[in-house]
Order: sequence, then C-alpha cells, then structure tokens
Amino acid sequence: MTKLISFEELKLIRSRFPQKKIVHCHGVFDLFHVGHLAHLESAKKWGDLLVVTLTKDQYVNKGPGRPKYSHEQRAKMLASMEIVDFVCINLTPTAIEPIEALKPDFYVKGPDYKDANKDLTGGISKEAATVEKNGGKLVVTEDETMSSTSLLNEFFSLRDEEEKIALKKIKSEHSLSSIEPFINKFSDLKVLVIGEPIVDTYVFCKPDGISSKSPTVSANFMYQEDYAGGSLAIANHLNALGCQTSLLIQSGNESYFQKILESAMHPEIEIHAEFYEGIPTPRKTRFLAPFRSQRMFELTELKSDLWKIHQPDSFISKMISLANKHDVVIIADFGHGLFEDEVLKSLSKINSFKGLNVQTNSSNFGFNVFKKHQHFDYLSIDERELRIGQNDRYQTPEKVLEDALNTGLKPPLSITLGTKGALYLDQELHSMTCPTFFKNVVDTTGAGDAYFAITTLLSYLRAPTSVVPFVGNCYAGLKTQIMGNKKAVSKVDLHRTIQSLLN
Repeated sequence: MTKLISFEELKLIRSRFPQKKIVHCHGVFDLFHVGHLAHLESAKKWGDLLVVTLTKDQYVNKGPGRPKYSHEQRAKMLASMEIVDFVCINLTPTAIEPIEALKPDFYVKGPDYKDANKDLTGGISKEAATVEKNGGKLVVTEDETMSSTSLLNEFFSLRDEEEKIALKKIKSEHSLSSIEPFINKFSDLKVLVIGEPIVDTYVFCKPDGISSKSPTVSANFMYQEDYAGGSLAIANHLNALGCQTSLLIQSGNESYFQKILESAMHPEIEIHAEFYEGIPTPRKTRFLAPFRSQRMFELTELKSDLWKIHQPDSFISKMISLANKHDVVIIADFGHGLFEDEVLKSLSKINSFKGLNVQTNSSNFGFNVFKKHQHFDYLSIDERELRIGQNDRYQTPEKVLEDALNTGLKPPLSITLGTKGALYLDQELHSMTCPTFFKNVVDTTGAGDAYFAITTLLSYLRAPTSVVPFVGNCYAGLKTQIMGNKKAVSKVDLHRTIQSLLN
C-alpha cells in the first residue's frame, strides 16, 4: 500500500476505514526538523490513522526562495516516516478542501495557532469551523516549536552576499514588531490616486513560425486576459494595504473599460471618472508565448493630446476638491497626456502630501521627464528616468543623483534599480540601497507602481530610512510573482515576506 495518495483517494479514506479515528495535519514541512516530528507524534496519539496534507509549491507563501524543497520532495520525506499513514499534496490554496474531503475526527495544529487572533489570514478560524461542521474537533498541541524559516536562513545559503549584508543591517536596526506599526497605520490613511488608467491586455498565443509568403511571424491565438493597470492597479494595491482609497481618472468611456471597472476594481474604492470623447482609454496589448510568458510584440492604443482637444477646468476643479480631503495624494504620471498644461500647474494648489511617479516609456520617450514637475513631496522614478532627466548616460546612479540634488531636486525620493533593488534618500540626505530578494520573476509589469505606492505611504509616515526601500522591495517583489495586474498584493503576503526575511 502506497502512502502517497491523490486528492481523489483522500476523499475515500473515510469510507475505506469506517472504524478508524482519523487525525489530520496540514502544513508546508519545507525543512523537516525535530519540531515537526514532535508535532506529528503528538497528533498520532489522538487516533488510529495520521493523514498529512501539504501545501503545493505554488501556494507556499513564506517569502522569496521558498519553498526550498518541492512538494514532491516534501511528500516523499513525510511518507518515509513510519508514524505517517498517508500523505497527499493539496491542490488548492487552503486546507479547507482537504478537510472537507477527509472529514477527520481530529484536526491538529501546533501551538503557534493557539491564539486565532494572531493568524492574519483568518485561516485557522475557517479551518476550525469546517472541521466542526463535519463532526470533528480542532486540537492544538503544546510541543516546543521550531522554525524551518529560521533554520533555512541560518544554515542554508538562500541569499547572495549583497542580500546578506542588507539584511544584517536591517536586522540590527529593526524587527517585524518595529516595522508592523507603520504598515498597520495604512488603514488610518485616506489616499487619492490621480493618474491615467491603463488597460493591460495580454494575448497568449503559440508561435507557429514564419509565414511562407512573407517574413511575418505567424501565431495561433490561445486566450486573452484584460488587467486593470496604471492608476487602477495602484488604487487596488493601496486598498489591499488597508487604505481608504479614492481614484480620479479620465477615460474614453468604452463599454469594455466599464466592464473592467466593475470586475477588476475593488468595490471599496471610490472611483471618480471624467469621460472625454475622442480620447481612448490608454490600452497596451501584449502578445505572449505561454512558455515563460515571453513577449513577442506590443501594440499601444492611446492619444496624448487630451488638453488640446478638451478644456481641463472640470477635471482641475474636481482634482483640487478631492485632493484636499485626503491625507496622501498619489500622482501617477504615465506620460499619456493627463499631466500637461493647466492640470500640471494646478498641482501646486494641492495641500496634501503628494507622492509622484513620472514614467518614461516607448510612447513618450524624451517628453515625460521628472523635471517637468515642481510640486511634490516624494518622488519615485527608475534609474533610466533619472538619467534622461539629467541627460547623463554614463556616470554611476549615485553621481547622477548627486548632480540632480545640486540642481534643485529635493528628497525624500527613491531610485529603483531593476534587479539591483532600490536606493532611498530621506529628508536628511541619509541613504539606503536595498537589493531585491525575489529572483524567480513571473512578470515585472507593475512592480515599479507597487513600490511607488507603498513607499509613498512609508515616506508620509516618516518610516526609518532603511525600512522604506526594504518594505518597498518586498512589496514590489511580491508583485513580480503575479501575471500582469491580475490581483493586488495583500498586506498578509507582505507581512509573511517580511517575517520570513527577518526570521
């Protein structure tokens, strides 16, 4: 009899062993240690059969580089133990489905779950309710706990030297408990996002080759997904972080765009939309091969002459009225015509804390530089945008930034450096360069926007210098694990990542 069973076989255990008391344990079990052994031994005492379900790789959320071992490897390790009767890899994100399938007499968790209020996900309460609904009982053991994360961080080389140096500095100054208060304060903030909405359309297709009659790439359509990008994605991130979020946008009022607002935007976000005839909602269509989501071609649909065709008075009036009712205003300038002329000048009338991001892309290259803005309290741009603004291609980022400061640029500010992380400079000119901790990237689209959103909040709250780029990189790194802007990065995911890195 094999111990490794499928999810379908898991459903049959209750009928196969009607007279047996079934005990269920669920977890990641990434690095099996003596604490895990003690937990399983205590669990087995409650019944006859010990069934262990474990989290599939794609659902493990314990920080960058995890899990260390694949679900196949972890399952084999557990199945090799005499005390364990059956092992099943969970195909779903939570333990609810395995509990429903198994209907255990006892569902056993470790002492970390003794206080359900400390479980940020609320998962343990849902699991307990499911167990009790099916006639079982939740049991919490009293065994001494250990941490796979701590052991992996201490004895396994999950980080390169640059990451180790940065983490050592951050750990010497901060802990999860000292960073948490800043993140918890997000829920007290009223934040307004002003910026161009962008519809990110991903067309997945299979390349067939070159056409026989012309040098054209031929591809077979598979499926298409539309994501809420630009200022829409920023608003969703802020809402996921707990902020009271409002959004002011312009659009062409297309029917497909209205469907995106209804389906992709969180209902708690207060949306103010100004519609302008003849000005399409910015849309970027990317054609991708499914393997590793490799991009083949990009098509843009936008016009940047909004205020040459329409009068901005209504937009300006609404912008100033809304902005001054909020603690923080996020100005997301994607360079598609919104922040020009009188609208750009009117930002001086906003009294709230203003975070600014000015983006250079293929549609506005050379025309949308940060220097066009004079009214902001925090700036977040990438290295190329800094270089273009300073007309400096070759000097180090630090030297280019120094020259920008000497010519009037005011901190606090961030310069994102791609795979090298980010540099943050506070009001007193103290700097911190923090590397990125995520190496396996799904999609970089929107990572800079995620960094900008959360670091604006941290800058407003006067978080310590080293905390801003560290938390910003954690949040942006989590965004790179998501295809497009399919969903926002949650506060729970951020908490787990910080905990994993500082453990």
